[in-house]
Amino acid sequence: MIVSGVVATLFLDVWGRVLHYVFRQPLPNWGRVGRWFVKACGGTMFHDSIDAVPPVANETAIGWVFHYAVGIVYGVAYVWLIRGLLGWEPSLLNGLVFGAISAVVPWFFFMPAMGAGVLGSRTPNPAKATFLAFVAHTIFGLGLAVGALLA
Repeated sequence: MIVSGVVATLFLDVWGRVLHYVFRQPLPNWGRVGRWFVKACGGTMFHDSIDAVPPVANETAIGWVFHYAVGIVYGVAYVWLIRGLLGWEPSLLNGLVFGAISAVVPWFFFMPAMGAGVLGSRTPNPAKATFLAFVAHTIFGLGLAVGALLA
C-alpha cells in the first residue's frame, strides 16, 4: 500500500518535470502547499490566494512531506478499495479510472482551498488548470497500479 502511494507520487513528480522541460510549465511549488498545510493545521482551510499568505518556516520541506504523505494515503485507499472491498487485483485500467476519478479532489477542494476557485475558475486559464489536474491525477492513478503490482 505504501509502495503504491510512493510510486504514484514519483510518477506525478516525473510528469511535472516532463511538463516543465517539454512544455515550459512551471514546476510545482511545494512551498505553497506546505504553507497551505501549516495554515490548515492552524484552522484556516480556504484562502483567497495562498500567495498572499506570508511564508512559513520550512514550508518547502513541509510541502514535500505532505505531498508524499497524501500520495501514501491515496495508495492505501486504492489498494484497500480494489483488493479489500472489490476483491480485484490492481490493474492499469482500474488505476487509471481511480486516478481520473480522484481529480475531483483538486477541482473541488484543493484549488478552492489555495484560492484558485472551483475547477480553477480564478486562474488565468481555468480549462487548462482543470485539464492539467485531470491528466496529472490520471497519471498518478497509473502509478498507483504500478506500485501496487510491484509490492
